[in-house]
Amino acid sequence: MFLFMGACFGLSAIGLLAGAVWAYFNQQRKMESRAAAVGTVVELTMQQTASGRSSMLCPVVEFTVPAGEKIRFTSDFGSRPAGYQVGQNVNVRYDPADPQKAEIESTTTLWLVPLILVFMGFIAGCMTIVFLGYYILGVSSFSP
Repeated sequence: MFLFMGACFGLSAIGLLAGAVWAYFNQQRKMESRAAAVGTVVELTMQQTASGRSSMLCPVVEFTVPAGEKIRFTSDFGSRPAGYQVGQNVNVRYDPADPQKAEIESTTTLWLVPLILVFMGFIAGCMTIVFLGYYILGVSSFSP
């Protein structure tokens, strides 16, 4: 049983860590393929989290594309307290084909998902060590 659980957690750890590397490079490639602009935070809106149990302040950013059109979007990344102030200039990356697909260029957009996956992979790796350690040491039960 310990060998099976150790193998399952080990495969999970490898998958999560590989997913973290993929997510980082995918996000970096996506941000580099987008056009750059400077935007201004024009508003902070209260958004419910996915669970609906709490809320966060998301910046509403306005920027101008080279054609002269003003684009306004709400960032997917928010915090509480607010990470931005109304009137603050921010670097924006947007899809030239669809400027509404824009996001503030920040460390959070690049690192959030990979760091969550690394953390989960670390926990799975620790569980792998525990289960394989019990298997190798021949411990047959969790008796005190």
